[in-house]
Amino acid sequence: MRRLAALAALQGLLGGCAVPPPGTKMAPEVTLHGVKLRNFHNSTLSAVGSASDMTYERATADVHSQNVTLDVFQLEPPPPPGVRPPATHLEAKETLGNLLTRGIDATEGVTARLPTGLFGRTSHAFFDSPEMRATGASQVVLDGPDGFWLRADGFDLHLRTDVYDFVNPETRTRGP
Repeated sequence: MRRLAALAALQGLLGGCAVPPPGTKMAPEVTLHGVKLRNFHNSTLSAVGSASDMTYERATADVHSQNVTLDVFQLEPPPPPGVRPPATHLEAKETLGNLLTRGIDATEGVTARLPTGLFGRTSHAFFDSPEMRATGASQVVLDGPDGFWLRADGFDLHLRTDVYDFVNPETRTRGP
């Protein structure tokens, strides 16, 4: 009887400590902090990264992440054994992905540093994980070596092969 009373008291205390979600939103089923990411293409490691926080909803397979970084390796042509391949470094403040579609929407500022030395930024990008392809219809600005500058109305980046297409690009080269 004492155990039952103690268990009921403990349950009451713990239940009272939980912060309920807003009435219109359910709490995530899984919350992770300090997440390390690894993505494989077949058996080859194709990307590594991290997220400060990540939540997962079982019913929809949605994954919401914050402060995400990802290094996507160029695997074509294959690097020599033991040599880390060149990588495109991506960062986003917030992402919403889905484990079933394997697509990720990155928002609130997205940056990319390419192996060629180009640095790009945009407000929104969509990442297709199976294809290792980033696309977007938001304005993108790139800065590169030797004063290179590009502004475009959209982009299509094939991250494995280092092939990049831009919508209505305007370019300039600053310097001597």
